[in-house]
Amino acid sequence: MVKNALKEKFNENADNYDKVRKLIIPHFDDLYNITKKLAKSNKKAPEILDLGAGTGLLTKYIFEKYPKAEFTLIDLSDEMLKIAKNRFREHNNFKYIVGDYSVQDFSNSFDIVISSLSIHHLEDEDKKKLYKKIYNILNNEGIFLNVDQVTGPTPDIDKSYQRNWLKIIEKNNFTGPEKDTAMERMKFDKPSTLLDNLKWLDDCGFKDVDVYYKYYNFCIFYGKK
Repeated sequence: MVKNALKEKFNENADNYDKVRKLIIPHFDDLYNITKKLAKSNKKAPEILDLGAGTGLLTKYIFEKYPKAEFTLIDLSDEMLKIAKNRFREHNNFKYIVGDYSVQDFSNSFDIVISSLSIHHLEDEDKKKLYKKIYNILNNEGIFLNVDQVTGPTPDIDKSYQRNWLKIIEKNNFTGPEKDTAMERMKFDKPSTLLDNLKWLDDCGFKDVDVYYKYYNFCIFYGKK
């Protein structure tokens, strides 16, 4: 199955994940710091869910803002979550789920749901179902923040996205086995257009739907319940 293969690829490279992420994501600090800024709640200890949490890299940024929050991290890769557990080992306000968030039944509700460069691995119909699930598990006035990749609205625009990305990783001297592994993982990518993603969020009932950040194919989507 595709998900098993994807899990295997992430398990194989868990130890290098954080380092590689900063090499292959343009303006990494902007992307994650803006997400941190957008993660707002009236509660001092909000319930926060990270979908496809990996090593807890995005959660780390949100934790800096809400150290008393109750965090739930879910990911297919047990090896990635081991690193997240180690990252937050001194804190008892974290729960971890090794599993597929697209089929996981969550027993509680959340004030903030975040995801980083994960949902683009789903087929379009599964993205729509996931967005509806997220809406349903959010508390009133809860927010969803998705840091993700999109495909261009036309083939030419999409090619320009890819050319820009290749120039950046070349500038960052991203070569060798780590590049080969990243390219291999990209075969599992199924990004949708920005407009499709925003429409699907709107169709689910989210309000204030918008894209707060966009650099070529890297975006931050926002929706409030």
